[in-house]
Amino acid sequence: MKISIICDSLLLKNSLEIFLKDNITTYKNSDIVLSDKKIDIDKPLFLIGSFEDADIAVPFSKSSLLIGLEKVYRKRVKKRENKKLKKDKKKVWKLEREIDKLTLKFREDLIKTIREFYEE
Repeated sequence: MKISIICDSLLLKNSLEIFLKDNITTYKNSDIVLSDKKIDIDKPLFLIGSFEDADIAVPFSKSSLLIGLEKVYRKRVKKRENKKLKKDKKKVWKLEREIDKLTLKFREDLIKTIREFYEE
C-alpha cells in the first residue's frame, strides 16, 4: 500500500511518517491519502482526528493506525479497483463485438469473392 500524507499538524505528520516510513510516497504515486482535514481529492482519503467523520481518532497507536488503515484501504481502494475492472471489461466486450462484426464482414466478402472467381 502506497501512502501520501497531507496534514496541517506537523506533529501528526511527523508521527505518521515515523509509523509508515516504508509505505510513504508522493501524492501522484499513492493509493491512499492520510489527512487531518477533509479535502477534495481524486484518491481515497483516510481521515485522522477528533471529528465525526474521522477514520481513526487522536490519540492512536501504531497498531490501531495500521489496522484502521488496512480496513479503509480494503474498503475504498479495492472498491475503486473493482469499478475500474468492470469498466475495463465493458471496453473489452465492446472491442470483441466490433472485432466479431469485422470478422463476419470479412468472411462474407471473402466468400463472395471466391464465389465470383469460380463462377467465371
